[in-house]
Amino acid sequence: MPTKAPSTDSIIDRFAPILEKTGSKDRTRIEKHLAACDAEPTSAHGRMWRRLATALAELVPVAMQFAGNNSWKFYIPDGKYRMQVFALEDPGDSTLRIYLPDVLSEALKAKILAKAGKSHDFTVSGTQAPLRIDALELDNSSEAPEHYKHMLGWNRKAIRITLSTTEPEEPQAAAAHALVTLAARKWANATAAKPAPAATP
Repeated sequence: MPTKAPSTDSIIDRFAPILEKTGSKDRTRIEKHLAACDAEPTSAHGRMWRRLATALAELVPVAMQFAGNNSWKFYIPDGKYRMQVFALEDPGDSTLRIYLPDVLSEALKAKILAKAGKSHDFTVSGTQAPLRIDALELDNSSEAPEHYKHMLGWNRKAIRITLSTTEPEEPQAAAAHALVTLAARKWANATAAKPAPAATP
């Protein structure tokens, strides 16, 4: 189930090492973006962005990477390469969008979400709070933007969660955090299942 929101001070403290880990160009872009968010009449936008970026970055070992148009990508190692597992987009329309592997069936089973009519309509379980989620597949995302196109294809499916930056962020943001944590279990379990290398004589 979704958890209570962390305090603003906690978010800032946890975000600082994440920002430090990024490359200098990406760090400058993030700081510029947050300065614009923090200049708005309320702190909701900047607080929500930091919270979501922190939630995603803490689940992957690779530094977040700028993908253009106020969007960022998040990776995990994949052998000699890396695989994108999350994206965070700020489209400038008073929303933030999270892209993650499709864990809808698991989320319904875990009672994080409940169905609410149309295919993209869900509520946070135990509440009437709506949560907008869209399925992204190759047949409707063949020309997907750079920030999430590598999360599709090769039997991979993704979903997009849209959150408001002008309305109270709970419990929708807590549910989004629960969903990305649920997604991260897949690669955490895969890593744990790999056999340890044989000891050298």
